[in-house]
Amino acid sequence: MSYVRRFDRSLFFFGALALAWSIATAATAPASAGTTGSVTGTVARVGGAPIAGARVTASSPSQTVTSITDAGGRFTFLSLAPDTYAISVVKVGFDTSTTTGVSVFADQLQTLHVALTPSLQTIAHVTARSSMDVVKSGTT
Repeated sequence: MSYVRRFDRSLFFFGALALAWSIATAATAPASAGTTGSVTGTVARVGGAPIAGARVTASSPSQTVTSITDAGGRFTFLSLAPDTYAISVVKVGFDTSTTTGVSVFADQLQTLHVALTPSLQTIAHVTARSSMDVVKSGTT
């Protein structure tokens, strides 16, 4: 009877070991193909200096997502559904930039570099009036 009990314990031990091995190897197996893609890039002035705090929007018929550039002018959109996107960049003091036709494919990364041009803004209107004549007759 003790021989059968030892055999049962050994069978249990090897079964547990086989289960642990299969779980460990499944966790390290290569992942299957994904279903989303990514867009990353930079936003900079026309002269090359990065622009922090710009609002970047990726729009397509399937989704719209927004990101804000970091101190280096970098932005990233992860997990975008495969589609064709329009990427718009908005920052106060700069002209808005829109790049259309950015195609996103599953398991691929698209890189985009956007240069913004400073915009001219009207900050005030000044009107000057005088009740006196600028030139007095008879004086030089």
